[in-house]
Amino acid sequence: MTENLENVGYSTIDEIINDILQVLSPEYQATIKEMSNNDFRDIEHFNFGQWIRNKYLHQNPAQEQLVKSLSDSKEYTFLDGDEFSHMIMDQLYEKVTTEKK
Repeated sequence: MTENLENVGYSTIDEIINDILQVLSPEYQATIKEMSNNDFRDIEHFNFGQWIRNKYLHQNPAQEQLVKSLSDSKEYTFLDGDEFSHMIMDQLYEKVTTEKK
């Protein structure tokens, strides 16, 4: 049965942000709102950032489409995992801290 299930990956940053938001608890989102963006990235670089790099970049079957979806794909052709996780965490921080309830 599971052989018919295909992991199509994440081909845009928005898809990644939406997927992450589905697993972040409201309590953790409230904690993020209390941090600065730099503090969020510094504190979460090795744990959350590593998970982001692994799931959404290194193990992403749609990695090529993801890189092409970035505004300047030539600049991101050789996208570094740390740079990628910072990009995602910056956009996630923006989404969490500006979202109205």
